[in-house]
Amino acid sequence: MKVVQKDGVWSEDILERDAIDREIRTHPDSEDLDHIESEEISEQITGLRESLSAVFSWENYRVYLATSWIFNAFVYLSSFFNLYLWNLDLGLIIIGAIGSITSVVSTIARFFGGYVGDRANRKDLAVLSMLFMAVYYLMIGIFIDPILIFIALTINASIEITKGGSTAYIMDNIPREHSGLALSLFTAGRVLSIITLFVFGVLYPFMQFEAFRLLHLIGGVLLLFSTLLRAVYLKGVEQNRREAGTKLWRTFIEDNKRALKFLMTVIPGMMIVCIFDSISDSFFKLGALIYMYEELYIDIPSMVIMLIVTLLIQVPVLLKIGRLTDRKGVKSTALLVYAMMPISAALLIIAYWVPDWLPGYSLAANALIPGLGVIFKTSFLAVVLKYVNDTLWYTIVLVLIRKRLPSQDTSKILSLFWFVVWLSSSLGPLIGGIISEATNILYLFVGVFILNILILGAIARYDLTVKGHINQEAQVGN
Repeated sequence: MKVVQKDGVWSEDILERDAIDREIRTHPDSEDLDHIESEEISEQITGLRESLSAVFSWENYRVYLATSWIFNAFVYLSSFFNLYLWNLDLGLIIIGAIGSITSVVSTIARFFGGYVGDRANRKDLAVLSMLFMAVYYLMIGIFIDPILIFIALTINASIEITKGGSTAYIMDNIPREHSGLALSLFTAGRVLSIITLFVFGVLYPFMQFEAFRLLHLIGGVLLLFSTLLRAVYLKGVEQNRREAGTKLWRTFIEDNKRALKFLMTVIPGMMIVCIFDSISDSFFKLGALIYMYEELYIDIPSMVIMLIVTLLIQVPVLLKIGRLTDRKGVKSTALLVYAMMPISAALLIIAYWVPDWLPGYSLAANALIPGLGVIFKTSFLAVVLKYVNDTLWYTIVLVLIRKRLPSQDTSKILSLFWFVVWLSSSLGPLIGGIISEATNILYLFVGVFILNILILGAIARYDLTVKGHINQEAQVGN
């Protein structure tokens, strides 16, 4: 008996299943319970196999997934980037300003990238995205001059002009009924970051942040290889083109007007929530590791262990969340995930006065394995909760958008969505830097806590999307 849900209406299969469950609860019998539980587990395993088979049946998905996993193997090194800039004697205001400028570049690039993604060859955009990332990693690995680092960050931000089409290249071909699982598999590749984080943690005591640069250099070489794989093995897919004789600028304006109308009528709540979440996120990521390093005296190897534990927890939970959104709906899943955000911020604040959640065990653990004692730190709980739930939340946002997208102009809608969100929140890093320098870095996380509470209340009270079918007027591209 399969459990299915369409447009918010439970099927008769659900009602029948509920009736069976009520009957079991009324007349419990251990053998019957074991039998039903065994059948349900068997159904879940079979359903997962069928979903995986459907997702991996498309060759382009397999190639794209493999190359994205190579990138994901290095993505968690970016967690240390602000601390790396701090190590280069750049202040929090400068670091925040760099973050805001690159955020604006990303926003503008993403806005125009939506149009490019729906008009240019998406296979070529997928190749270019990987090439730009390779150049960024190579530059960070080679140069230490702040100006050249800023140029590298600008190149990385410019990826957004190709990223929209690259993402749409895959999203348009993922079966809607398996979209949660398929998108979760992309992020699940971040478990490979355990390898690079481990190497960084081992090398840091000997090389300091030279190890950070070395891993970026290796990442750049591997991403060049991924670029070649995409160029050779990805195949083009059909997409909409601008009609012959139409003016480019007029088409651009009209298409984006329709995309904006779609966003404002179908997912307005999600846009507002994501704007405030992005500001909160920029505050946290600007100062969390610097705060731990400078105020809580937690060293780099301990932070590496913290992130490795995060990844070990993240991947199985991520796959579960992907399936949960497909079965239970987005709002209930979003509430479950986002409820952890204010708890994370509160723990990081409390860590200033209560550094250990289990006092007395840190030293013994460090004597066993250097850095292991961090798991008994209050800040450890805060950061693990934050990073795990950030990834889960991002997956929920993508799944929600994917389930509500019309069949056409996927890239344009995605780009406009992130344009509005990122433009609204682009000053977040600079504001966070000013708050930290003018008062105390601790107050940065007080701001995060307040924003998280407001966002959680909004998710609980309001619908993130407009329910029901998308009508013809809201359809983009019709």
